[in-house]
Amino acid sequence: MKEIDKVLITKYVTRQANEEEIAMAKHLIGSSEVHEEFYLQTYETWQRSIYYKIGFIDSERAYTEFLNKALEQKVNKSVIPLWKKLSIAVSVLLICAIGFYFSIVQKNQLSNLNHVYSSEFRVPKGSTRRVVLPDGTKVTINAGSSLKFQEDFGQSSRTVYLDGEAYFDISKSTIPFIVNTQNYTIRDIGTIFNVKAYANDLSFETTVIEGEVQVEGKLAIDSDKSQVISVKQQQVLKLNYAPVINSIIQSPKDFSEIVEVKVQKINPSQVEVYTGWTEDLLVFEGKTFQEIIKIMERRYDVDIIIDDLKLKNYVYTGSFKNIDNVEKALKILKETTDIDYEKYGRTITIKKQNN
Repeated sequence: MKEIDKVLITKYVTRQANEEEIAMAKHLIGSSEVHEEFYLQTYETWQRSIYYKIGFIDSERAYTEFLNKALEQKVNKSVIPLWKKLSIAVSVLLICAIGFYFSIVQKNQLSNLNHVYSSEFRVPKGSTRRVVLPDGTKVTINAGSSLKFQEDFGQSSRTVYLDGEAYFDISKSTIPFIVNTQNYTIRDIGTIFNVKAYANDLSFETTVIEGEVQVEGKLAIDSDKSQVISVKQQQVLKLNYAPVINSIIQSPKDFSEIVEVKVQKINPSQVEVYTGWTEDLLVFEGKTFQEIIKIMERRYDVDIIIDDLKLKNYVYTGSFKNIDNVEKALKILKETTDIDYEKYGRTITIKKQNN
């Protein structure tokens, strides 16, 4: 790949290209996988550099300053070609952008994201919601979830923040679609995928129905370094955590250790296990009662208590179709397992059945 092509694509990403250069850059991006990959990497680096504090960095001024400095330089008293000067300027700018990004990431917490994401879909427990984003992307949002994005979403970036679960059917665009969660970033390379990332859950799942996604974050049991893994069509990435408890902190996922990481192939009949909720279908395949009650609490907007700790590890396989009442679901569970329950208002207590 030619250096001048890199410069042209970088100018396009940083919004310094004129109309002619924009057209040329788009042609290059669509002409080969090499150019497209460079575009994706450059775009993501640039977006990360301004992601957490919009307005903190003036991209045009920064670009101009670095460009002017590069144009003044001479190497071995010879004239540097203009495209090489541009390349130097762009390289310096991107290096600074990367450094800026990592310094900001370390300083910002989730509580500071409100000024970044100005629009939000919040779905309460007991319901789901289907929405269409400004770029045409269709999203189904599960109970107890929220999806945030910027007002200018779709114009120069397509980044959302998800707390909970959502099913994405991504519209085609040259702009990458990025889903940020509490601990992970999912970048779409395909078309349809499901993300389950409730902030208070000790698990994370990404299921790809069509296409491919890249997941970035801590993905190894024995390493805290950020890594990237590709999840392809009809695959699911699962991560499970164990809470770390000391004398001061007993917190959920952000202070937890990964105890299981796996990518597994799923056949078409298994897809509904991960996406059936979008069609009012709950499928439990080898789920423990502890996992099931969290799903049912969100689905039916109730509080469920298990009064026998041994029941939490009971494993259940079964499905519920169009069950709009929690008691109907509990009756099915009672018929097929050794449990009983009591309901007082919104609170349900599950206990071992007396023989």
